[in-house]
Amino acid sequence: MTQTNPFGKVSELSLVLAPGKMRHLSFTAPFKVLHPFRQDGFLQIMVVKVSAGLMAGDRQSITIALESGTKAEFLSQSYEKIHQMAEGEAVREGRVTVGRDATLFYAPLPVLPFADSAFRSAFAIELADETSRLFYSDILACGRAARGERFAYRLYRSRVHITSGGTLLYADNFHFAPQEDGADCEGFTQYEGYTHLGNYVLCHFPVREEDLRACLRPILDVHACQAGLTRFGEDGLCLKVLANGSEMLVALQARIKDFLRRA
Repeated sequence: MTQTNPFGKVSELSLVLAPGKMRHLSFTAPFKVLHPFRQDGFLQIMVVKVSAGLMAGDRQSITIALESGTKAEFLSQSYEKIHQMAEGEAVREGRVTVGRDATLFYAPLPVLPFADSAFRSAFAIELADETSRLFYSDILACGRAARGERFAYRLYRSRVHITSGGTLLYADNFHFAPQEDGADCEGFTQYEGYTHLGNYVLCHFPVREEDLRACLRPILDVHACQAGLTRFGEDGLCLKVLANGSEMLVALQARIKDFLRRA
């Protein structure tokens, strides 16, 4: 059973970015966008949600377009909380386009699903061609572990579909349903005893795999974690990391962005 959206309609965020400026901005509650900052040639967009978090029945739609030559970084103000739901679920859909010679960093803070919560997310990202660069990341916690809510949520599903010049470049489908019969999110090929999962995708950046490994090793070597780096296509890299806690994964996120800015 789907609950009524507490905002009465789909919550929308629509942005068109040109080099150094916002060409178009519109949003409805609970979205709010702060005046942009600028750093190292990037337009930094802080997206604020003036609510306690995602509730049952929430429906959100995000549309982002980067015109040619634009450099933009999307930031979130706080962790994404998905609240307990007696029934129903929250849904978010996103459509992102990155123009020629444009660069997008889309790297929000971690997602924290409360007990009995359910959330579905689908993002379609279109890169104009091989000159369009994308860094996309998401970090998912097992729940509020300190409150005994380790894998106590009902559903977390996140689909990401990235194309370049109309050709499929990358597709991912996170589907965790800990309360389903036979589900073992703690087990082999899942979280394997860890509490947090970090996913980092790099598309069309002029970086070498060995240089990225060298950049990340100082963080990975001093924390208890498991990490794997995979190359896809000619110039795509995907890093997945299992860890105990979000701090290290957020630090990795920041380190990768700094590495890419220098590149």
